[in-house]
Amino acid sequence: LQKIGVCVDPTAQNLQLAQKNGVDLLISHHPCPEGAEQFFSGQKMGVLILHSAWNRAPEGNTSTLARLLNLIEPVQDGQFVTGRVEMSLRDLLFSCQRLLNTPLLPYSGDLNDKADQVLIISGAGFSPFHREEWDKYIDRGCDTFLSAELGRYALSYLTPHNIKLIDLGHSVMARPGMEHLTYTLQNRLKIFHCEVGFYPDLYAVNYQTASIYPGIES
Repeated sequence: LQKIGVCVDPTAQNLQLAQKNGVDLLISHHPCPEGAEQFFSGQKMGVLILHSAWNRAPEGNTSTLARLLNLIEPVQDGQFVTGRVEMSLRDLLFSCQRLLNTPLLPYSGDLNDKADQVLIISGAGFSPFHREEWDKYIDRGCDTFLSAELGRYALSYLTPHNIKLIDLGHSVMARPGMEHLTYTLQNRLKIFHCEVGFYPDLYAVNYQTASIYPGIES
């Protein structure tokens, strides 16, 4: 391999640019959308999908977010990381906005309330199928959840427990971890003269929205 590309989402823009740049292998967090076969017809570029494996990795998406948000005494359990912060919900929201370079993040809670025990869930952590995990971490004292795909069910279930919520965006929250992977590969593969680059284009919507309106992600 002479050229490796890394991306969060294998969007049409990322695929086309990677092929134009002669990338041999594109490492993507999320899988290719339906109809992506057209981009690989007659091409030699391979695609490796990491998805949940990189969320759970010790230096993966979840742990990278926890480190960059300066969580105190972080503890990782797969795609879940808990840790303490010493700031208000407002300051935590600002920290997330700065880190992710995103001017607007959906949230729920009093901005003046103190955030203490934080839970980060990579991916669609606000989806209903995570309810058992929510209960487990509420029992452990977590009062602030950071994840993606915040919807009516999570709001109606978690806000009565006085849980503060910040939706980081499904693809956006994976970007720091994939950028960290790019940096790691650049350092480890430079002795082999292998070029590694990051392709930053993201899907335009969350996965739940895309599942209802196929094709809207582009």
